[in-house]
Amino acid sequence: MSTRELLLDFLSFLRRPTTEKSTQTPAQAIVHLFRLWCCLFVFIIFGGVLVDSIIDVPQHDRFEEVMEQIGVVGFVVFAVLVGPLLEEVAFRLAMRFRLRYVLIGAVAFVLYMGQVASTVIGQYSDTAMLFFSVVMLLLLVGFISVCIKKPAAMAKRWTTYFPLVFYGLSFSFALIHIFNFEEFPLRVILLAPIITLPQFILGLGMGYLRMRFGFWYGYLFHVLNNGFALSVFLLLPH
Repeated sequence: MSTRELLLDFLSFLRRPTTEKSTQTPAQAIVHLFRLWCCLFVFIIFGGVLVDSIIDVPQHDRFEEVMEQIGVVGFVVFAVLVGPLLEEVAFRLAMRFRLRYVLIGAVAFVLYMGQVASTVIGQYSDTAMLFFSVVMLLLLVGFISVCIKKPAAMAKRWTTYFPLVFYGLSFSFALIHIFNFEEFPLRVILLAPIITLPQFILGLGMGYLRMRFGFWYGYLFHVLNNGFALSVFLLLPH
């Protein structure tokens, strides 16, 4: 599969996400992973410059604070290896329906979304945060109950409505990255879909790899992207 064929397959997948798996070998999948990352990275660079010139996107300001707390080595290990694994479990493990995948992914998803909500909603209203937590917990319990009682029916619905599952998880993955900002003024919250557009695009790429080649290829893509971004962050003067 050439780079052109890979991009065409990627765009075809985005038009109608499916659970179909590729027959490419692991070595070929690794090559496709790197090619896709290069293509999406170039697109994100130009798109990011355009968006920033229009709305003045705020810069992430929590990285140095976290490095002071856990050290440079700890920050690198978490940002490049541990963080991507946790996010892949929360936002892409359950894309392919297996009961254990969905149960683990659902719990991780709620924990991640709860973390973001506690940072954003909690600064405005404790009551709203409590209400959100209760609703998320009830939804999680209800979802797990249905999956355990009717796994076959849920698997069928998962496949039927997979485009909604795919884009819903991809959009949620992008939005949690507003947690990278130290403060959450109304402007950041309202512009969150635009500010997190690079993460959304990367999430689409990782979701595609997860479905076409398997969970670990999406994770390797995530590691590659975070490793490169962190290298640039550490090497360039601030």
